[in-house]
Amino acid sequence: MKKDDDMLLPPNCSAKVEGEECKLAPSYIISVKSLEDEYMLAVVCEDHKSVLEPRLVAMQGANKIPQGSIHFQPVKAVVTDCVIGINEDYIEFKSKDKSIIEF
Repeated sequence: MKKDDDMLLPPNCSAKVEGEECKLAPSYIISVKSLEDEYMLAVVCEDHKSVLEPRLVAMQGANKIPQGSIHFQPVKAVVTDCVIGINEDYIEFKSKDKSIIEF
């Protein structure tokens, strides 16, 4: 069940190095918390977190991103091994026209 605070994240870090996108998975969600709201800015891997912090402060000084406290929230991965896709998991249904639908 999807909750209101659930969200999909990009599969890769938002950082670019020499014009190339970082291929690492995100480790942190970067947001700015103001008195009224919180604004998500990007996702970043562990390798680029320390590089991005001073840039965000400079961007706030230039009014390029909202003012407030910069927050790095660790990404919480959810993993399950309950669906493994073996042949016993497939179910067959016969429709009225005798064709078979597999799921």
